[in-house]
Amino acid sequence: MPEISIIVPIYNVERYLPRCLDSVLGQTFEDFEVICVNDGSPDGCAEILADYADRDSRIRVLSQPNQGLSMARNNGLKLASGEYIYFLDSDDALHPQCLEIVYGLAKMHQAGLVSFRFCKNTDEMVCNTAYSLQDIKYKLTNNPLRRAYDTGKFCIHYNVWTKFYKRELLDGIEFIPHIHFEDFPHTLAVLSKKPKTVIIENALYFYTVNEASISNKSGTPQQIKDYHQGINYVFEIYNKPSLSNELRFIKYHFIPNILKHQFGRCRRSDATNRPQMFAALAKELRDLDAKGLFSWRGHKLKRWWAYRRLINGKSSWLKA
Repeated sequence: MPEISIIVPIYNVERYLPRCLDSVLGQTFEDFEVICVNDGSPDGCAEILADYADRDSRIRVLSQPNQGLSMARNNGLKLASGEYIYFLDSDDALHPQCLEIVYGLAKMHQAGLVSFRFCKNTDEMVCNTAYSLQDIKYKLTNNPLRRAYDTGKFCIHYNVWTKFYKRELLDGIEFIPHIHFEDFPHTLAVLSKKPKTVIIENALYFYTVNEASISNKSGTPQQIKDYHQGINYVFEIYNKPSLSNELRFIKYHFIPNILKHQFGRCRRSDATNRPQMFAALAKELRDLDAKGLFSWRGHKLKRWWAYRRLINGKSSWLKA
């Protein structure tokens, strides 16, 4: 049984896939398996995966009809046998020492979660710095939610590819199927368990700015509905007496941040989709208000009043 299972969902990334897999096979830590989930990719990814699997027995390939990123990760997790889990996006790449560092610190501190930073592919010289464990700057916390969405050096991002998990931490947690932006509800579900967490300041991941990715596509009403579904999932997890302080933190810190992203996505959408997107956002705002999750705190005043006009159906954004 390998120490680490790396799960790589794959769809339409033949341009980036060799670099991704090379970054994994070039790790200084070698006791891992790579579960590559080919999610019905229509390009040449199947041939690339077959070639790499022939070359290295640590690579396992699961082929499935297209089910989306969430199901690719969920199905890959079912096959994982490692003590630790890592989710890697197939258009990105790892620092050569990433696994060595996160595994070493997880073991050293008996941590359930290790979080680290990333840099964009334009900063590869920064990301390729050679490290020793003594060079790594990090902090420990038993309440990682307080570090989520922080702007400081020791922050926790919402994405899953900057997280290294003890396998048992993911018990009972899956990605929501068939939605966009599935990372943030998954991350908040993990943080609700309050794992002992190592937060690393250093960048150990190359993020590729892929113009074809979901996050860079023009906005649609469904995307706003998916945000809403993710927030409802988070509310169901945290809406209990034992997590009341954490839910208050989410209300005042996370909700304003995620609404700002949605509002910006609505404003940038084309004229055809814009009224429907704002209508979906208005519905979400009313639901948040009814749940007690909507407060003026954390919002800029101008944006707060824009939200109130949406709630009341009086915003010009709702008109075609």
